[in-house]
Amino acid sequence: MLKTTLTYLTPFALTLVVAGAIRMFGGPERGARAAGVAVMTSFALTWVIFVRPGWTPVSDFTRIGHIGLGATVVGFALDLLAPKRFWAAAAAAIVLLVCASGSVTGKIALPSEIGLAGWTGTVLLALAAFLILARLDALKVRGMTAALLITVALIGVAAMASVVGDPRLASTGLILASAMFAYGLLQAVFGLPLGDSILLGAGTTLFALAWGLGHGHPEARLALLLLPLIFFAEGTANRVPLPQARISAFLYPLVLAGLAALPVALAVLVVMVTAGPH
Repeated sequence: MLKTTLTYLTPFALTLVVAGAIRMFGGPERGARAAGVAVMTSFALTWVIFVRPGWTPVSDFTRIGHIGLGATVVGFALDLLAPKRFWAAAAAAIVLLVCASGSVTGKIALPSEIGLAGWTGTVLLALAAFLILARLDALKVRGMTAALLITVALIGVAAMASVVGDPRLASTGLILASAMFAYGLLQAVFGLPLGDSILLGAGTTLFALAWGLGHGHPEARLALLLLPLIFFAEGTANRVPLPQARISAFLYPLVLAGLAALPVALAVLVVMVTAGPH
């Protein structure tokens, strides 16, 4: 019980402390842009200490850290350099292609070594990831909306992993969800931006988790198709009538989380049916 509590409390606390320190010592502009790196830093430290995945990327599970941290480095550089969005999008596309290739083929290979089947899977996975990240990028100016949706998606993948009997994958998703939730609170209270280190780092980690779940557990593939619906809950949440008062700022995240949880609940139900008793 104590280990479980520490596993999920540690990334939450670390994110608050590290992001706060970066914001304090980095200044109101650069420090705020760089604070997002605290999410993946806290996730990585907790993952290594409590889950102990091993560092050699020999499986979908152990590749999660390589994919997420590699994307975080690129995202952190984009946060600090703040290039034009075209160049940021181009860098993100390259990162997603490399990450997708690593997931599909199990290695970082030259284009000539991948083959037609590998290229097809790589491009489709990278395209799906790019479209979802583009959606989140458009939402990141709306407070903690994007962070909340990523958190719900991570909880969804973790719940499905638990159903199919993969506790390490489930723990990984919940660890990152805890760090993301902590950063979302910082956004709500202090107005910290959601930078590219989070979009690319947490985003590619989410996709790597989903790939590992679908690749290792075919019974979860149908349910995984429902998860992209999470990232469109914001449109429905905006149509929900809320009181014209300050309390609506507190009610909106609850409404958004509730609507985003609907595809998660349906996906979990589907995987329970397709997986059968364990």
